[in-house]
Amino acid sequence: MAKEPERLEIDIPKIFFTPPTSMREKVTLFLMMLVIFIMFFGPTIFTEISPVRAIIISALPAFSISWGWMVLLRSLFRKREFSKDSGNKKKKP
Repeated sequence: MAKEPERLEIDIPKIFFTPPTSMREKVTLFLMMLVIFIMFFGPTIFTEISPVRAIIISALPAFSISWGWMVLLRSLFRKREFSKDSGNKKKKP
């Protein structure tokens, strides 16, 4: 008989607002922000936008996209840590 997959209810505020705790999360977030910042900053070099404005225009999508990827990776690979019932570890008799 096939075993049914376990369903977990994810705590959405917890997965979005918990800062990165492990070194792996911090490095992943930093590398994603760096790569995305370079992707958005590259085309602004060839325009007549001031450097400060180009940095701001490139940093905003870098922060939002990289944090979105971090939330996606958390929801795929660390479901147990961000589930609603992770705090309730009472055993049923």
